[in-house]
Amino acid sequence: MNKSECLDAAKQASLAAGKKLKASFFETQDLLANSGRDIKLAIDQEIEEDIKGELQAFGYGFLGEETGLKSDDASEYFWVVDPLDGTSNYYRNIPICANSIALMDSQLNVHVAVVNSFLENKLYSASAGNGSFCNDMPLKVSETTSKYQSTLMTGIPAKTTYLDSEFKEMIQLFQEWKKVRMIGSAAIAGAWVAEGIADCYQETGIFIWDIAATMLLVQEAGGKVTVSDLNDEMRVDAEFTNGKFT
Repeated sequence: MNKSECLDAAKQASLAAGKKLKASFFETQDLLANSGRDIKLAIDQEIEEDIKGELQAFGYGFLGEETGLKSDDASEYFWVVDPLDGTSNYYRNIPICANSIALMDSQLNVHVAVVNSFLENKLYSASAGNGSFCNDMPLKVSETTSKYQSTLMTGIPAKTTYLDSEFKEMIQLFQEWKKVRMIGSAAIAGAWVAEGIADCYQETGIFIWDIAATMLLVQEAGGKVTVSDLNDEMRVDAEFTNGKFT
């Protein structure tokens, strides 16, 4: 694997996808599904196919939010793609959304990562061992050491039902932090931790494609990444911090 070539290809695919998404932001979207708390747009599928087409020459497997896992048995690597993280925001013209691309191996190590916050013209990127960047400027996590002086990014993953105990635990978590923010895009929330804008991103039951790229962004910016309990739905428990809390 040539990380530099993979990163360049991921950047180009992400930029092309972002340009298309940005151009269509204020257009009426073709709604494919709107059941429960989930929403799907035709442009989600369209962008994922575009990205897949750009990256298929590498011969790696492919895990996309829209198409699931398409793997090459001979490859230990696979692209993890979220074509539009923040679909509900996009549909309602809330300007917080991104696309993300990661190259991961079978041990869930991320080697290449790109997050394109296309409405902000901010392209986050990283390759393992080579640092984390936003528009080619180096990123570094924050220096805060106390949760009572820090900002937590989190969210409520879309699912059919929630237990009262889940919300009780969430409220207990919120009380530890100075500020709590939910923005509707896990990719951007994680990128903000890498950028030092926020100090922690934490979410239970988040899909792996929502956070795969930001795992590496945060790690390469000097932060601490913990991902656990991968289940059959490809959901995980994730916590990304600046690594300085005691």
